[in-house]
Amino acid sequence: MIKIRFKNTTGNAIRIRKIKGDECIWVTIKPNEIIELDEEYGYNLGLEPFSETEESNKEKVKKEELKKPSEKFLKELLSINGIGKKTLQDIISIYPTKKDLVNAIKGKKELPFRDDVVKKLIKKFR
Repeated sequence: MIKIRFKNTTGNAIRIRKIKGDECIWVTIKPNEIIELDEEYGYNLGLEPFSETEESNKEKVKKEELKKPSEKFLKELLSINGIGKKTLQDIISIYPTKKDLVNAIKGKKELPFRDDVVKKLIKKFR
């Protein structure tokens, strides 16, 4: 049997019997806990396979979500003629920091805003 790592994403603790040596023992798998089980058994319990890369990507996303725009950056954006509160919210929801916006502009990424706003952003932050 193939053993793979599973993560308990059910939101509930699960009690299972596991063979350890010559004995059967009861093990509790807590929510979000990772455990190695036989492939078929893990799937039958409703657990999801665990991938290190998926987990590191989730951590990266969480860190990016924590970025907050500085007051200076917000004022810079609002000082641009044609950028109001709604457009400001659109911009910082995608580029929460000045560095993110500047990197996107320098990387020649397509900015998902109106053409006039894009031109003004490029002119200001190039």
